[in-house]
Amino acid sequence: MDESVGAKPTRPTGLTVALLTGMLVVHNAQRMSVVPVFDTLRERYGIDYAGVGTLFAAYVLGYAIFQTVIGLFGDRFYPRRLLLTGLALSALWSALFAFASDFHLALILRFLLGATSALLYTPAMSLGILLFDRAQRGRVLGTIQVGAGVGMGGALIVVPVVLSRLGFTPSFLTLPTVAVLLFVLASRLLPATAPRERTVRPARSQSLAQRPDFWNLIAMNFSGMLASYGLLTWLPTYLSRDYGFSAVEAGSLSALFNAAMLLSAPIIGILADRRGGRIGVLAAGSVMTVLCYLTIVPHQPLPVIILIAILIGISMSATTAPMMLFGGERFGAADTPRVVGLFSSAAQIGAALAGSIFGVLLARYDNFSLIWAACAALALVRVILFASLIIRDRNVTQPAMSAQAP
Repeated sequence: MDESVGAKPTRPTGLTVALLTGMLVVHNAQRMSVVPVFDTLRERYGIDYAGVGTLFAAYVLGYAIFQTVIGLFGDRFYPRRLLLTGLALSALWSALFAFASDFHLALILRFLLGATSALLYTPAMSLGILLFDRAQRGRVLGTIQVGAGVGMGGALIVVPVVLSRLGFTPSFLTLPTVAVLLFVLASRLLPATAPRERTVRPARSQSLAQRPDFWNLIAMNFSGMLASYGLLTWLPTYLSRDYGFSAVEAGSLSALFNAAMLLSAPIIGILADRRGGRIGVLAAGSVMTVLCYLTIVPHQPLPVIILIAILIGISMSATTAPMMLFGGERFGAADTPRVVGLFSSAAQIGAALAGSIFGVLLARYDNFSLIWAACAALALVRVILFASLIIRDRNVTQPAMSAQAP
């Protein structure tokens, strides 16, 4: 039952944005918690790099599968209920993972963590689109996206630091603690009204599955996120193995990626609110990713690696929230939850494969340059797909304008 029925409409505020941002903090901290301690996990579970890559991928796979379910059916439930359920289950599964000593149990718990995190991202981003006016949406979603940088960067730094001092279980208990605190705040302060009064562009009569542009954007989300997560997933291991850094040092350096995403997201949101800004930031972010990977393929000095990590963090900000905004407005209010959910599902399937596929490549060929070259090719696919979409839009628009001319 919709808990908002009969409730007095609540005006969205900065507190609403802060709570939605917190949802992305929890989701992304849970996602990245294992990345800076891959070597510790290898010893704990007696597995190789392919195994730890799969442990990371289990979360993203669970997230991708259930993100599709939320995208298709989540609009039947009020988003506040979905968000609170996701926080509660996230706290439960992550607490159990902190005590898990069996690899297969850990895999199951990581999958469940990902599945329940699907209750956080789509409802949070959908509310950001539907609760606020068009002129504010870029800034709102840019601010919410800051949560991704805080969550990933915090996990990369905090988890290895606490692990080095207190051990495995206490370090991973920091995550459910944050989820519980946010659950208490959100249950008391998150608005209990549905955004029925907000609208975006009217939906077209043609179904999503029948629209070529929908599948084009699905493919863009998949290839782009697979490319971006190649660096995000494997940079700490690259810095440890090829540059000799400890897990704490590698995690801290890799967190610069997330710091760049955190700091750039609000600025990109402001740019996206300008005329033509949605397309501009998506194009710039997509091209930047290709150039960064082409630069990193040859073995580079450490300062160049760090600069590339920062630039890819910025490019990820330019291609994540703006993509959801672009899709939500393109397909209309009725389809916004579905579009956000399905775009995110395609993206997270790509992110999941970044752990397993690149882990297998590394275990077999022991060559990071091969991974970076593959990422460059995938990023180039996204650029080509986006260019074809924009060209198609112009070809459709220009004949229509010509037909209207006297």
